[in-house]
Amino acid sequence: MRRHKRDRKAQPRVVSNFPSLADHKINSNAHMFTQDVHLAVMPIGGKTEKHPEFAIRFEGNDKDCERALELCSSLAKYDRLDVIEVVCDAVEQVTLHLAWYGYAVHEIIRDDEANSKYHLYSFTSKRLYRLPGYFIQWVPKKDYEYFKKHYVIIPSKDIWEISMPSILGGSSGYKKVLSGLKRFEHLGPKFWRSDLENQIQTGNFNFQEYVHNTETYYKKLTRLWGWNRRDYSQRNCTEFFTIYKGITFRWAQAALREHIISEINKLFSRLQINAKIVVSGIPSAVDILRIRQELVDGKIDFQKAYDKTSI
Repeated sequence: MRRHKRDRKAQPRVVSNFPSLADHKINSNAHMFTQDVHLAVMPIGGKTEKHPEFAIRFEGNDKDCERALELCSSLAKYDRLDVIEVVCDAVEQVTLHLAWYGYAVHEIIRDDEANSKYHLYSFTSKRLYRLPGYFIQWVPKKDYEYFKKHYVIIPSKDIWEISMPSILGGSSGYKKVLSGLKRFEHLGPKFWRSDLENQIQTGNFNFQEYVHNTETYYKKLTRLWGWNRRDYSQRNCTEFFTIYKGITFRWAQAALREHIISEINKLFSRLQINAKIVVSGIPSAVDILRIRQELVDGKIDFQKAYDKTSI
């Protein structure tokens, strides 16, 4: 069931997005990469057949666990009743923002005068600047008339920010990957595609060599993630390395999942919510690295290694 906006006394002060800054150009490589990063960071729908022991629970007293669940529900895209589904949905939504931008920000909104209940409101990080004790959001000139404001100033205490984990290159490293993926088009350079459309034979251009060079470039660019570009053909790759990269990508997703959950737990503590999310029953980043090493050492076969790291 899709989420409906709940009636809340407190409304967000920030602007969620700026229409004038919308990027309508879609690069196929970057788009595919962000989709793959986001897909299956958590078990889809909160269910996994491969790990029936998978569980998520809140640790803490009943009142604080209820507050923690309410906060997670504000991150989720859909209305959920089950704790596992709520947390999975919440983590997936944060992952989606990180996959697209490498960085995500939310306004922390207090729902009552006692400041005991909160919800989070996601908004764009574009034109957002940090000042001592504050954040300022500058509204683009083209959007002045629509939003009826030039800027918004928010105390730092009312902002929750989260970046890609440092083990995956951090926000800056991840943005470099996205930028690099947009640098070349796998279907050929613009001048070659233009000549092709106009039925012109481009001289001194070897398309097969171009494809080979771009594939090599993409592999080097995303080697930390082990991204395979959805290519299972093993055309220029051994079966072993194909499995190795697939397991590496699952390690990266597990590291991202654990980072997001850790940051949400830190937010609970910051808001004096004495509860934390505990996930069990699916392979951790450490588990996946151990299984990958067993594969390298020949202690486990390809299929078993791949199955044990899947969620």
